[in-house]
Amino acid sequence: MRSQVNRARGNRGRLLALFVLAALLFIGLAASPVAAQTRTLEWQRLDTDITVLLNGDVEIVETNVIHFTSGSFSFGYRDIDLSRLDSVRDVQVTDEAGQPLRFEQSTDGSTLRIKYYFPTATRETRTFNLRYTVRGALRYYEAGDQVYWAGVYADRNGFPVQAARITVRLPDGATADIADTYGPPARVTGEGENLVVAEALRAIPSGQDFEIRVQFPHGIVKGQPSAWQAAFDRQREFEETVKPVNNLIVLLVSLLLLFGGPALAVALWYTRGRDPDVGLIADYLNEPPAGITPGVAGTLVDEQADLRDVIATLVDLARRGVLVMEEQGQPNQAGLLTARDWVFSRGPQFDSPLLAHEQKLIEALGLRQNDSVSLSALRNRFYMKIAGINDVLYNQLVAGGYYQRRPDQVRGAYASLATVLMVVTFIVGCLAMTFLIDLADTALLLPMGLGATALAFFIVSGQMPVRTRKGAEARMRLEAFKRYLQNIEKYTNVQAATEQFEKYLPYAIAFGLDRTWISKFAAVDTPAPTWYVPYGRPRYYGPRGPAMPAGAGGSSPLSDVGGAATAGGGLGGLDRGLSQGLSNINSGLTAMFSSVASTFVSTPAPPPGSSSGRAGGSSRGWSGGGSFGGGSSGRGGGGFG
Repeated sequence: MRSQVNRARGNRGRLLALFVLAALLFIGLAASPVAAQTRTLEWQRLDTDITVLLNGDVEIVETNVIHFTSGSFSFGYRDIDLSRLDSVRDVQVTDEAGQPLRFEQSTDGSTLRIKYYFPTATRETRTFNLRYTVRGALRYYEAGDQVYWAGVYADRNGFPVQAARITVRLPDGATADIADTYGPPARVTGEGENLVVAEALRAIPSGQDFEIRVQFPHGIVKGQPSAWQAAFDRQREFEETVKPVNNLIVLLVSLLLLFGGPALAVALWYTRGRDPDVGLIADYLNEPPAGITPGVAGTLVDEQADLRDVIATLVDLARRGVLVMEEQGQPNQAGLLTARDWVFSRGPQFDSPLLAHEQKLIEALGLRQNDSVSLSALRNRFYMKIAGINDVLYNQLVAGGYYQRRPDQVRGAYASLATVLMVVTFIVGCLAMTFLIDLADTALLLPMGLGATALAFFIVSGQMPVRTRKGAEARMRLEAFKRYLQNIEKYTNVQAATEQFEKYLPYAIAFGLDRTWISKFAAVDTPAPTWYVPYGRPRYYGPRGPAMPAGAGGSSPLSDVGGAATAGGGLGGLDRGLSQGLSNINSGLTAMFSSVASTFVSTPAPPPGSSSGRAGGSSRGWSGGGSFGGGSSGRGGGGFG
C-alpha cells in the first residue's frame, strides 16, 4: 500500500515538472518573435544633390547610406510635403550598384509617399539613391531668385543622421549671392560661385531639418512664382513684422491682467471694503448692546445670516415666553418614549411686540394661523422658509443703520463680477487655443491673466461688505461681549452668575460659543431653563415665563444640530455638554433640538429615477520669403521597414 502511494506521488511530481517545462517552452516561443521583430539601423549619411534647371525645375538626388544593425528590412519610403511645390515627376530609385528598385507612389492629402523595395537586408550596409524632378519649388523675386530645400527631413522614426551634405548646382551664368543653412551648425562654401556645398558639423537628431537656402540673380532661369508662394510670403511677412508686435502687446496686456487685476481688487477692498476705524471700545462687556437681538448680533458679527442665527432667535423667543416647547410621545413597556415629537405652541408673551425677523420666524412656524404646530409637520417644508428669515435679518442690518447696503448683496455683486470674468476667461482660453495663437504666440497668457483677476475678485468678494460707523461700533461692542462669554471665568465667578446661562445662551449660540458656554455652567449648580415642558409634566407659568415645578426635569436650549452648524465648536456636540453636566437635564430637550436643526434643513427626497444636486539662420538681405528657417520645400519624412 505504501509503495503504491509513493509511486502515485512520484507520478504527480513528474507531471508537474513536465507542465512547468512546457510552460517555460511556450513563454520562450512566444517571446522569440518579439525579439525577432526588434529592428534597428544607423543612418550613416544622407546627402542631397540639388540642380537648378534653366526652365525653373529642380532635380533632386538623395543618397541614403544605411547600416542595418538588427532585424530584417525590405523596404524604404520617402514622404514629400507638396504644400510648397507644384508637382514631383520622373521618380527613380536605385541601389549602390545603380540597379533600379521597384517602387510605388501614393498621395495622402498634401503628402506624396514614394515607397521602394529591395532584397532583404540584415546586419549589413546598403546605399539607396532616390532621384526625382520638382516643378514649382523655385521662388522668384525681383531682388533675386531662391532655391530653398530641406536636404535632411525631420521625420525619420527616431533615427539620427550621423553625417549630411547638401550640394546646390546653379545653372550656367548664375552665382550664389547669399547661401545659408538652418538647423544644425554647418560649413557653407560657394558664395559667389555656381556650386554651393553645405556640410553638417554634427549629427542631426530625428525631428530636426537640415535646410539650405541659396539666392542668385533674377532673370537667369525661366518661370514665374507659383500660387503657394504669394500666400507663403504673406504669412512670413506677418510672422516677422506683425506677429512680434502682437506678441508684445498680448504679453503686456496679460501682465497687466495678471498683476493689475489682483492689485485692483486689493485696492477696492482697501478703499471700499474696510469698516471705519473705531478702535478698541472695551476689553470686554458683560452684556450685549441694547436693542440688538441674538439673531441680529450673529449676523452683524460674521456678516452671514444662517441657520445658527435662526436657532438663536428660536431659543431667545422661548426664553422670553413667546413660545412654549412641549415634548410628546407614547411610552413603551420599558417606559421609554416612542414616536417622539415636539409641539411649539403660543406662550404667555406671544402677543408682545416682535422684531421683523422674529415675526417672520413665528409665521414660518405657522403660529400666526394655529395655536400650535408639531415639529414633524415642519419636516421637508421649513427649509423653504429659511431664506426668507435670512432676508429679513439682512434688511434689519440696513434698517438699523449698521450697513448702507446688505452684505449679501455686496458679496453677490462682486462674486457675480468674478463669475463673469471666469466665463470670459474660459471663452478667451478657447479662442486663444483655436484662433488667437495664430495671431500671437503669447495668446495663452491672456486667459492666465484673466483667471488671476477673476480669482482675486472671488477672494475679496467676501470682504467687501462694509459697515457704517454705527455698525462698526456695534460690532466692536459685540466682539467685546463675545470675549466675555468666551472667557467668563476670567471676568466673574461662574457659580455666582448662573442666571446668565439661560439669559445669554442665545448669544452664545449665535457666536458659535455654545459648547464652551455649556461646559462652563455644567460644572456648577445651574438652574434648568424654564421654557421647556418635558413629557408627563404639566405646564406652569412662573414669573420668568413658562416654567416647570421645582425639582422637575429641565434642560438647556440646544443639542447637536445634525451637522448643520459645527464650525468653531458651535452647535455640534451641544447635547453632549448638556447631558454631562447641567443639573436637572431632561434628555427630551436635547433630542428636540437635534430634531429641530435637522428638520429645519430637511428637504424632500427626489422622485425615483431623478437626480439632484445644488477643459539657426541668417537674416542677410533675402529678397523674400522671410528671414528665418522652417520655410523650405521638400520637407516631410522617411524611413525603412
